[in-house]
Amino acid sequence: MIKNLFYKKSFEKLFKENYNRLYYYAFHIINDAEISRDIVSDVFTKVYENYKDLNLDTINSYLTVTVKNKCIDHLRHIQCSYVFNETYLNEAEDLYSDYSDKLEQDLLVEEMLNSLPPLTRRIIEECYFHKKKYKEVAEEMDISPDTVKKHISKALKLLRNNYNKEKTDSKVTLETAIQ
Repeated sequence: MIKNLFYKKSFEKLFKENYNRLYYYAFHIINDAEISRDIVSDVFTKVYENYKDLNLDTINSYLTVTVKNKCIDHLRHIQCSYVFNETYLNEAEDLYSDYSDKLEQDLLVEEMLNSLPPLTRRIIEECYFHKKKYKEVAEEMDISPDTVKKHISKALKLLRNNYNKEKTDSKVTLETAIQ
């Protein structure tokens, strides 16, 4: 009991003598009052928990080094967070850009498909969007596979011409845009 009281009084004295010095030292490194207070408080909490085991002859050095290390850890954490955020923002921007290009392409294809006659458009949709074979489409629509093939050829030719008018600089083919 008396030993605990001695440790408590000794710790209070150590705290009062060193808190301001350590706070200003942390503030000099971090340049943030709240975080500096948190770091110094964390260090003193750890010291209080292990006070019986510490060498009181070197306690001032121990406190200074511990505060310095905690400040460095904090700065490293901030740097890692910054790098992560930058990477995340760049990735999100790239995804949005890719999505925008794809959306523009999809709208162009949709517009061109709307310009086709209804039967030809239905055949294109069945073959390209629903991945059906010419024979399957022919059976469903009660037409010959050659008729399906002719509609596809005619539609692709029309779409290719329209697409090339709209996108003369584009390297994307109509077939890949539809799929």
